[in-house]
Amino acid sequence: MLHRVHQLAAEAARLQHHVQSAANNSATRIDILAQIAALDRDRDLTEIQARARGVPRSWVDLARRVGQTGDAWTDEQLLPTPLPKTKRRSIARVIADTTQLIDMAAITVAREHLLATSGVSGEPEPAAAQQVRRNMVAIWTRAVATATSIGMGRTQRADISRTTVDDLEQRLGHYLQYSLEDLDPQWRRYTTATIAAAVRRSLASLRRTDRGTNTANTDTDGEHPPTPKALLAQARHALRTTVVDRSESGAGTQIGAAITDALPHMAAYCWDCDIDTLVSGTAAPQAHRDTGPDP
Repeated sequence: MLHRVHQLAAEAARLQHHVQSAANNSATRIDILAQIAALDRDRDLTEIQARARGVPRSWVDLARRVGQTGDAWTDEQLLPTPLPKTKRRSIARVIADTTQLIDMAAITVAREHLLATSGVSGEPEPAAAQQVRRNMVAIWTRAVATATSIGMGRTQRADISRTTVDDLEQRLGHYLQYSLEDLDPQWRRYTTATIAAAVRRSLASLRRTDRGTNTANTDTDGEHPPTPKALLAQARHALRTTVVDRSESGAGTQIGAAITDALPHMAAYCWDCDIDTLVSGTAAPQAHRDTGPDP
């Protein structure tokens, strides 16, 4: 494809010289300019296809420049060393996705708590709760794919995992201070289908720009960001611990009973076995599966 980019750029450059000599012939000049425009469009499309197939941008740029200067392109052409992947930005993506998952888990469990203590049995908005689950699985899948793509080391992954528990407990404690009415807008912003859709697009972009890495393979030398199921389990454990502490201090006994009765039922309803197939110990993380239109 680099040969094709060079060829089109060289032909357009050659015609540019003819434009100068045809300055006094408007019909010829218009015809040549139309040819140049067609060549440029063809080259632009070829460059897009080349980059989509993993050809480094610097190589594509070089092929264009060499063609425009009229120099030859050979199989022995010296190519610049590709720039390294933007690892720092990608690490930030993994951290941001993990942080968002923590927030979603904390809000979900705090909402379960508030619903239970308000006497609500089961999930009152199953479609929205299902979408939150889809969004969490999608975000987790992107975090794993990104970490695998950039070869994130075991130490870096472990550092993220270590901070997860404390951050989750702090966020849960914060949201437990909300009323159900005040928490609802916080939860509802995670119920939109556009979150999973945006993640799917970014995963597709990651696969196009990183064809040399199998982002679906488990990195046995590292550990993945905590799964949605694990985060929810940790949040519910933290909630029960909070309830026990309150009970021992003479407060919250009725709340504890309500949570014990309500949480297992709500968890089974909202967080089904779809996540198990993604995060089982033997399965490699796969790209988020499209299970049909989001509700």
